[in-house]
Amino acid sequence: MNILHHDRLRIVKWPWVLALLALLGLGVYLTLANGWQAHAREWLNLVVRWLHIIYGIAWIGASFYFIFLENALERQGVRAELSGNIWTIHGGGIYYLEKYKTAPVQLPKYLHWFKWDAYLTWVTGFLLLIIVYYADPRAILLAPGSTLPDWAAIALAVGSLLLAWLVYLGLSSTKLLYRPALFLLVGGVLVAGAAYLLGQVFSGRGTFMHIGAMLGTIMAANVFFVIIPSQKKLVRAAQNGETLDPQFVNWVQFRSRHNNYLTLPVLFTMIAHHFPMTYSGGAQWLILIVLFVAGVAVRHFINVTEKEHHKTLVEGGAMPYLLVLAAALLLGAFYLTAPRPSAEAQAHPPVAFAEVQAIIQAHCQMCHAARPTQPGFASAPGGVMLDTPAQIVSYAQKIKQVSVDTQYMPLVVPGVSPLTAEQRAKLAAWVAQGAKGP
Repeated sequence: MNILHHDRLRIVKWPWVLALLALLGLGVYLTLANGWQAHAREWLNLVVRWLHIIYGIAWIGASFYFIFLENALERQGVRAELSGNIWTIHGGGIYYLEKYKTAPVQLPKYLHWFKWDAYLTWVTGFLLLIIVYYADPRAILLAPGSTLPDWAAIALAVGSLLLAWLVYLGLSSTKLLYRPALFLLVGGVLVAGAAYLLGQVFSGRGTFMHIGAMLGTIMAANVFFVIIPSQKKLVRAAQNGETLDPQFVNWVQFRSRHNNYLTLPVLFTMIAHHFPMTYSGGAQWLILIVLFVAGVAVRHFINVTEKEHHKTLVEGGAMPYLLVLAAALLLGAFYLTAPRPSAEAQAHPPVAFAEVQAIIQAHCQMCHAARPTQPGFASAPGGVMLDTPAQIVSYAQKIKQVSVDTQYMPLVVPGVSPLTAEQRAKLAAWVAQGAKGP
């Protein structure tokens, strides 16, 4: 029997492929003919990021849904060949689903597969790494003052993704796989070590993003090398009238659950670049691990709640202490990243607005302006514009946070000298003295 795969990604016919290539060629021509390289890079960043989020939502949503199904199955009173079944309601309809222990005696004509969301999430994510980090490693990827050549930084970054998969593969080949708590502990220590080591070379933002990319690579490789091949093996066995070893099915489910528990940590790294206070302090690796553990605790709480949905809190059906733990960890991260009062700023001689404006003009306005003059920037990052005195005053606290508290800004750009300690001290003193305008 020939099983047709419904992959939710239809094969695009050649005329449409040619039309897409023609539009792409037109975009390249317009870019080169009009000198719109920075504008094109901005739009490329937008489109790829948009696709990354779309496929990421679909992939993670599918992971959440199927783990929910596994946890919420009714396992009593079902037919012998079933692991369980479930009735659900959504969108005005009632659904009935059954899960087989291995496969039904007769396979259906159509099977719906879930794989392209995972693959395209990873591909678009890697493209974003190229656009944002690898195109100019010194701007964001490398730590300020790093002497590492660009090619070496890119090789280290890409190599970290491959190494993460190989280390995970080695761990999953041991008996640790069947001891989830110990596997989590060992994995957490390795992630912390990787974050610390990468932090010696990369910026805080670059480190966070590559730890997330390493975990995302593990998840996508799990789908490509383990989950999909095992599903194909299941289909072949059913077609040949064979029965798969239930232990093999359990082994695959362990790997799928690993993906499920990694989702919240990976989602955090996807948004972390918007919040420099998390990765620009003195112990970025510690903040990263604290927030990762909080994410895993929340994910486990959800999984246990789904699995023991018939029980009440009084009967011990949920694990509310996990939520308390997650909240405590978030509070701890909040405290660790909080700015500390500066006696030097309070005692600093009065700073005139003209001095502050001169610093902003020399180090910030080439990017943070209505019309940036810095190559590679078509618009002000984050929409923050510092063209006028009123804008500078309105962003005073933000300026202090990124240039003094975290020292994340300004970025290292060619032809612009870095902000000195004295200049940062002046900005801190100006804010401490009330951030007055001209």
